[in-house]
Amino acid sequence: MRKILIHCLIALCALGCAASAMAERNFPQDAKRGEMKAFRYPYMKIGDKTLHMSAGSRIFNEQNFIIMPSSLQKQAAQVMFSTDIGGELSEVWLLTAEEARRYPLKRATPLPAGRLNNK
Repeated sequence: MRKILIHCLIALCALGCAASAMAERNFPQDAKRGEMKAFRYPYMKIGDKTLHMSAGSRIFNEQNFIIMPSSLQKQAAQVMFSTDIGGELSEVWLLTAEEARRYPLKRATPLPAGRLNNK
């Protein structure tokens, strides 16, 4: 009987860990969507901007684990990112394919011919 209880407890713990690993990630409201095109520490090129990584910056992989900049193997990836008050990268999330579909890149819409954007 004791063995059965121990096995049930182990199974429940494994299910709990699997459920939390598959949980949907919540990004901060101020997070922006971008495409990382190049990475050379301490700089990261996202879109057409080259951003400096802050001293305490964190990179999260697709499984939401924090990874070291030196372990980032990708030179191109879909990302969500946030910047600190000084404009430096503070957090970067590498997106899964489903997250990239759920949070599409915002493309600039061209103005109709002959129209100027006077604001």
